[in-house]
Amino acid sequence: MATQGNLFELFKVALDTHENLLHAETQAIAAKHLDTIEEILEKKDQSLEILISSKEHLPNNFQNDATISSQMDRVLELQRRNAASFKRFFDERSRKEKGLDEKLSSSDRRLRKTYLNPDR
Repeated sequence: MATQGNLFELFKVALDTHENLLHAETQAIAAKHLDTIEEILEKKDQSLEILISSKEHLPNNFQNDATISSQMDRVLELQRRNAASFKRFFDERSRKEKGLDEKLSSSDRRLRKTYLNPDR
């Protein structure tokens, strides 16, 4: 049986992993590598599932840990910035190309929809 300490460590590892994926996503967006962004997005979905699952088993006051609270704030800010960066990238690209949606592959349209509608 897992102890609270083990569950907390699992959560911290999941949070670290998610933050690292967000940093990789930042770089992929800056480099405009859509295939890499899509791969990271899939990994982020998996990471988020693990993060949520591990969080469910923690006591309600786990966020009182200053390190975790600070890291969670960073993760949320990274996600917000990545979404804004991706939106700017597509806005710029659409200004350069009329009819962008017709030219995008289905995976590019999925990425665009994900970032422009983050409440999917």
